[in-house]
Amino acid sequence: MICLAVVFGVILIVTWLVLRPSLPHFTLHALSVSNLSTTAQSLSATWNISFLVRNGNGKMSVSYNALRSSLFYRTNYIAESQLPPFKQDTKSESTLNATLSAAGTYLEPRVIDDLNDEKAKGQVLFDVQILASTSFRSGSWRFRTRVLKVLCRKMPVGFSSKAASGDLVGGDKECQVWT
Repeated sequence: MICLAVVFGVILIVTWLVLRPSLPHFTLHALSVSNLSTTAQSLSATWNISFLVRNGNGKMSVSYNALRSSLFYRTNYIAESQLPPFKQDTKSESTLNATLSAAGTYLEPRVIDDLNDEKAKGQVLFDVQILASTSFRSGSWRFRTRVLKVLCRKMPVGFSSKAASGDLVGGDKECQVWT
């Protein structure tokens, strides 16, 4: 039994060393807001988001299923959107686009005041999150499905004075990725 356990352990280690699995890289490429309006307790707007997704694995493809993108202001949920599933081959890069809309989303009055203050100063920070059911594959080997979590924290969107639209400030932003 001990020999069998040792052989099994060696096989796992060798497999891991040969495949060298790594998580994909997500970069927020574009984030724009249009028609942003607030009332005393609600927010309405449309966000267009574009990610660059890179699979750096040389021997493993990645399948993304059941993707959901969400947008937050500080810790307050604003909007979400389902995204289409896709597959990435080894050493490839893909673009993932999302459109999120909020129509009269309730937020506490102090949160609306903070958002309006930031907007008046020219920049509002939003958090973008993606949750995706992912599976890695190498040849005929399929590894177990995992939930991939992507978080792009404090993404700055610049607004000119009194404008209802704004864009990502400072170019592409790297996001945190974990399982």
